[in-house]
Amino acid sequence: MKLNTFEKFIVNNPVRFWVQNHIEMPRLMSMFARPPQTPSSVLEIGCGFGNGVELIRRHLNPAHITAVDFDDEMVYATQKRFKGSDEILIQQADAEQLPFEDEQFDMVFEFAVFHHIPNWQQAVVEVNRVLKPRGYFVIEDLYRKAICNPLANVFFEHPQTNRFDHQELKAQLLHSGFEIIEDKQLYNFSGRILARKVG
Repeated sequence: MKLNTFEKFIVNNPVRFWVQNHIEMPRLMSMFARPPQTPSSVLEIGCGFGNGVELIRRHLNPAHITAVDFDDEMVYATQKRFKGSDEILIQQADAEQLPFEDEQFDMVFEFAVFHHIPNWQQAVVEVNRVLKPRGYFVIEDLYRKAICNPLANVFFEHPQTNRFDHQELKAQLLHSGFEIIEDKQLYNFSGRILARKVG
């Protein structure tokens, strides 16, 4: 599901990027017992206007970053932002049907995207498919309690059925072939999870 105009404004501003860079990304990286080795290939699901790509590049410096988004406007904006960067590929894709080979990526990131995906369970399955064995899935997201309420519905447009909480997301990860390395949640409004593909 695409973002509405207000949510696009929220995610595409300097304050949001500062919070992601100085608070959210360090917290995600702190879930690793030791700093991860520089990965050769990283996928971001839901690239938005490119902030996630920039965070991945700054904090991990992978050899190659692929980023996808369902929204053509987001794809175009991020392609424009990283034009000339040969190590970065941006393309349109549906997270429920990722257009990649099996076991292609060392790491996958999603920065508060899965709560927009109608069949988020299938997206988890797809992430497992495209990850290499022992590859990491780094997650931060919003839960049912945060998005399925009258106040949120005034400003945002999110799917209201088949949403999830922290335990349901963890259960789906386990069911899809992941192990949970570390997880944190805030009153079941939001959470972050570090998962690793078994095998």
